[in-house]
Amino acid sequence: MKSAPINLDKIRVQTARMMEIYALLRNELENNTFSILSKAERQQLENGIETIRNNMLQTLEILSTLQKEAKNTGEQLELEELLNSVLKWHAANVSE
Repeated sequence: MKSAPINLDKIRVQTARMMEIYALLRNELENNTFSILSKAERQQLENGIETIRNNMLQTLEILSTLQKEAKNTGEQLELEELLNSVLKWHAANVSE
C-alpha cells in the first residue's frame, strides 16, 4: 500500500491556526477582555491551551519523522522550515 503524499501547505495552515488560537486564548486569560469570571469558563480556556500544546508536540514529532523520511531535498527543506517554526513556538510556550 502506497502512503499518501505529504500536504505541507495543509500542515502549515493548521499549525498557524493552532498558534493563532493559542495566542488568543492566552491573551484572554491574561487580560480578561470578555470579563470571564467563572472558574469553569477559565478552566475551559486553560484546557484549550493545554490541548494546543499537546497538538503542537504531536506536530513536532510527526514533522521530525517526515523530515527523516523525505525523499527529496526540496521537501526536506520545507519540512525543516516548518519544524523549526514549531520548535521555536514550543520552546517559547511550553514553560508558561
